[in-house]
Amino acid sequence: MLAGEYALRVLEGDELAEARRRLLSDPEFVREVQWWEDRIGTWAEQVTPVEPSDSVWPAIDARLEGTADTGDNVVSIRRGPAPWSIGVALAGLGAAAAAIALYVATPATVPVPVPMPTETQVASSEGQLVAQLASEDAAIRLASLIDPEGRRLALTAAGLAPEQGKSPELWVIPEGGAPVSLGLIPQDGRFERDLTGEEADLLRAGALLAVTYENSTGAPHAAPTLPIIVAGPLDSV
Repeated sequence: MLAGEYALRVLEGDELAEARRRLLSDPEFVREVQWWEDRIGTWAEQVTPVEPSDSVWPAIDARLEGTADTGDNVVSIRRGPAPWSIGVALAGLGAAAAAIALYVATPATVPVPVPMPTETQVASSEGQLVAQLASEDAAIRLASLIDPEGRRLALTAAGLAPEQGKSPELWVIPEGGAPVSLGLIPQDGRFERDLTGEEADLLRAGALLAVTYENSTGAPHAAPTLPIIVAGPLDSV
């Protein structure tokens, strides 16, 4: 039901956050959303086009004004959807759902080099976390080393290639929580920064890291945009 409601774009609040989190971490949920979007997308194909008569627009105007012209008298009518409007709405919804159907597959994890701690990081690896993310063909790779106690994030990225006006954005999805942005990251090369206390609290073993392409302005964004470029779990060193 959650997958169907997400496909219909009727979720709000905690339910929407839960659906977004599962889209990043649950391949079965992704398949269920795809099934619903494919199903909804066929609704528009089942609607036979109808040429409206000349009386349609005057009737719409009359409904908007709350009156109808019967020829001799103008009478008040109840505002509400005409019977055909439901069909049109469903057809429009189906077409929209088909146009925005998003196909996401959880990428395979391919071993990639993990960035080594620098002198500015804690010498001991105890309590540190690593995540190795890669696309199925290994053309895109990201390796991260996180020190939650020292509040430090280090990563090495390669192969990220967003279109103009877009940038890679890193997300953490805590177990049972909604995605939280960790900000924009470079397309290639090494990147390090300090973490806030709130960010460090989210970065725990079992959480998921993911990368999406988002608008280069306005970061950190409130929610990720599909498709997910790469994703993988955080593991304790």
